[in-house]
Amino acid sequence: MSILLKRKEYLEKIENVYPLKNSQKKSTTFNNKNFHNASFHHYRTNFGISYIFFESLFKKDVSLESKHEHNDISFIMFNYSSSISKIQEYSKKSEFILKPQHYVVGKIDKNFKSFNLYLANKQYYTHYILFENEIFDELLSKDFLKEDLYNTKGFCIKIENILNLKQKLILEDLPTLFSLEGKLQELYLESKIIDLIYTTLNNIKRITLKDDYEFNSHDIKCLYKAKDILIENISSPPSLKILAHQSAINEFKLKKGFKKLFGNTVFGFLQEHRLNEAKKILMNNEININEVSYIVGYKNVSHFSKIFKEHFGVNPIQIKKSQKKVYI
Repeated sequence: MSILLKRKEYLEKIENVYPLKNSQKKSTTFNNKNFHNASFHHYRTNFGISYIFFESLFKKDVSLESKHEHNDISFIMFNYSSSISKIQEYSKKSEFILKPQHYVVGKIDKNFKSFNLYLANKQYYTHYILFENEIFDELLSKDFLKEDLYNTKGFCIKIENILNLKQKLILEDLPTLFSLEGKLQELYLESKIIDLIYTTLNNIKRITLKDDYEFNSHDIKCLYKAKDILIENISSPPSLKILAHQSAINEFKLKKGFKKLFGNTVFGFLQEHRLNEAKKILMNNEININEVSYIVGYKNVSHFSKIFKEHFGVNPIQIKKSQKKVYI
């Protein structure tokens, strides 16, 4: 049977390290009858994302009382250990098992209470990256988040994957950087955290693409070819059926894969590219709006002007008027 450690037994230590309002790093240690050579490190980046590392070895099976007292957040949690740990809902009606050498992605609400369960005589290395929900949703489209793997009131796990080699190398390196001092060292620490985020989110996208639609390297090449065809034929693009044929991919994979790979539908990408090109032409060429509309594939100039304003917040004519003409 596990022993219960109340929050008051470690809260004072944690509160000195988490949360941090400004970009900085702090560390603390735990050394008592329950915590053996335990440490807690926190670094808040310049862009509002936090990285936390918790290391400990417990002499007995432990149930660690926990309460998330800060804002609703999204998180990535890495169990870089050789043993399982558990997150148990406070009523003890349900629990989620975090497998060794795995990471999970989820969300946690303010005031969520739980127990974190650890096994005796096992060394634990747990890494966390914490995001404001708005920031995380910008980084990872909801298209990549499947139905919840685990859900209890105020807490959910959406993704679970095994760590890859690059993630392991970064996780191995990160804790060693907290002992280094100076702005240059902090910059290096922050770059490693960004690398971990980038590597993890791209890994999620790659796995999701493969699992959901059975994409392979040939399919990815075909999707990039489809994108190039659209760009080259901006004023007169092919239909979806013809585009799929020209790209050597079936229409289903074209539609689903294009959205997953490029973050937009085929039509949505085409329209965005057309408007961006139109803006460039308006800013750099002495031609009228009718001609620009026709060049980028819009036969109706009124429709072009309408969607241009919806996209950029200004009319095409305002872009023309804002040009600075210098004659020598």
